[in-house]
Amino acid sequence: MRADTVDLRRIFGRDIRYTVPLFQRPYVWNRDDNWSALWEDIRRTVERAEQAAESSESVPPHFLGAVVFNETSYLSSNLETREVIDGQQRLTTLQLLLLAARRSAVALEHVRSARLLGKFLENDEDLFDSGRDPDHRYKVWPTNADRDEFRSVMLDEGNGGRLTQAVAYFQREIETWLADAPEPNQRLEALVQTMREHLRLVIIDLEKHDDPQIVFETLNSRGTPLEHADLIKNLLFRRAEHAGADVGRLYEELWAPFDQDEWRTEQTTGRITRSRLDVFLTHWLTMRTRRDFTTSTLFTEFDRWLKTTAGPTEGVFSELARYAEIYDSIDQHSSHGVEGRFLYRMRILQTSTPLPLLLFLYGLDDTVLSRERRLRAIRAIDSYLVRRTILNLGNRDYNNVFRELVTAASLQPERADEAIITALAAMHGPYRHWPTDTEFQAALEHEPLYIRLYRNRLRILLEALEDALRTDHTEQLTAPDNGEHLGAKLTIEHIMPQSWREHWPAPANDPTEGADRDELIHTLGNLTLLTRRLNPVLGNAAWEDKRKLLGEYSLLRLTHGTLLNPPPSTGIGDWAAVWDERHIHARGTYLASVALSLWPSADDLLSTSPTTLAM
Repeated sequence: MRADTVDLRRIFGRDIRYTVPLFQRPYVWNRDDNWSALWEDIRRTVERAEQAAESSESVPPHFLGAVVFNETSYLSSNLETREVIDGQQRLTTLQLLLLAARRSAVALEHVRSARLLGKFLENDEDLFDSGRDPDHRYKVWPTNADRDEFRSVMLDEGNGGRLTQAVAYFQREIETWLADAPEPNQRLEALVQTMREHLRLVIIDLEKHDDPQIVFETLNSRGTPLEHADLIKNLLFRRAEHAGADVGRLYEELWAPFDQDEWRTEQTTGRITRSRLDVFLTHWLTMRTRRDFTTSTLFTEFDRWLKTTAGPTEGVFSELARYAEIYDSIDQHSSHGVEGRFLYRMRILQTSTPLPLLLFLYGLDDTVLSRERRLRAIRAIDSYLVRRTILNLGNRDYNNVFRELVTAASLQPERADEAIITALAAMHGPYRHWPTDTEFQAALEHEPLYIRLYRNRLRILLEALEDALRTDHTEQLTAPDNGEHLGAKLTIEHIMPQSWREHWPAPANDPTEGADRDELIHTLGNLTLLTRRLNPVLGNAAWEDKRKLLGEYSLLRLTHGTLLNPPPSTGIGDWAAVWDERHIHARGTYLASVALSLWPSADDLLSTSPTTLAM
């Protein structure tokens, strides 16, 4: 490769096209991180040039970084063409800044400056067929995702996107700065001269033996903000291009959605923030390779997998597009039914480790794995996670657990549900064990869950019990279906209050004077859900007052069906007359039985037909 340091006259002052390959990421620079810093650097350079002109001193150049070009054929016109391997964000931004400066020059009616800046933006129309290739007039031609907006911006028809915002920002800053000068026209001339002569870039031109892919990876895979998905995109399209595939069609039909904002939004998993596309690719690659790898090695692992993959690269594009639709459907699933409530609980628990397994299950055609069997597998995963959550067990080995489940399911995909249930039942150790009915029931009935569990974990238990208590004869009310709504509307209420001594005297025959109550009040049998406004009204009130208010305002079956009225088979007469230890134990036992049916054991799941469990 050849390297040289040049000013903008060398880069933009000649008729040339710098084309950004479609497989590079879209334009991502923004005001706070990039535009403002670039403008401040240029403004200070101009002001130094103004001072130097007064003292006849030389002006030191300002370096803007490096760009890497690869020579490419230009058969469609007489314009020299370079492919931008690295530096497209910088080149595009410079064009937007030059455009903003030209608009400011036009506003000042400074014809010469507008004409000079125009030479840096557009090619001589005599060198290409403007009817056939109108976009050849632009010196820089960005990647596919940005081309429509770039064209609109250059034609002064911006559509409000990021490129339009950049031009508006630079134009606003330039015009404010010019207006502050005693002679705006002279300052404009200084700006034009500085941009032509005093801004430098390091240009690296690749030669025939240089591999653009290797150069791209070396420049961008270590310590830069480039996403792993961008490296993967570049790798796939380079491979497809070398194989003679129609990369334009591949992009438009299979990759273009990945360049939209919905896939580029940042998500936090654990302590790591990544783009949604990187998160999806991690789950998908885990499913495909069943290997354990860190988030920082996603691209390396993808490259490794791709080298062992038989078949055309187009198949990889098709598979990614297909699983992206599955991932979207999982991500946007409603919070109703077996699947919806399970996915809702996953979101609240902030558990994403099952996603490779879910991608595998939903990726199987219904002719391979029936919907009923898939739902049985989901009920098993749900039971495994919830039982471990209620027992407050750790999740440190979940990555390995769910990778092993993908392997087990892939060995017999038509019976993936049975393979998953059997594999989960065989898990041993504190970080893998699927709690038994006895362990789960004991925790539900006797553990002070309110102080042992995070509120969101306890809340999903109470929500699920509320849903389970509803029948076809019940008004169709459902617990709120997202954490934000839930936190705003429902809170957890102690029936016998935490400060019970004021209005809830201990039984006269209790030798401990109610000491056991301090733990009992935090068990499941004494908890319900209330609106945020009703909860403080009840406070530490006596049972008679609480009972009246609950009957008047609460609509939940969790309250009416097990608190104000006796649950089935309690054997306690005049149930609502008092609320004491006996009632708490009886209600806790009943709710535990409901939970056991909601989150069955392996034996119960395997002994019941998939059709019954899916209902």
